[in-house]
Amino acid sequence: MAKEVFIQVGVTALRSPTGEFLPSVPLYIRADNLKQSGLTQAEENLLRDVSGLFAEKHDQCKSGKKEATKCQTTKK
Repeated sequence: MAKEVFIQVGVTALRSPTGEFLPSVPLYIRADNLKQSGLTQAEENLLRDVSGLFAEKHDQCKSGKKEATKCQTTKK
């Protein structure tokens, strides 16, 4: 039997009769159709989109374009 994989999608907490929160409990869903990387297709798509944005911002900072308004340099 294949190992089941679960992904945490949030947390929930009940309230006591006095209105205070009880300890939170994580919420999980079963991850189906995992890729060889161990990620779902949606996670791979998100990672690709975000890495593309980071690469574009990096190129803007390196080229000194004015669109790159918040480029920070690191001291080496």
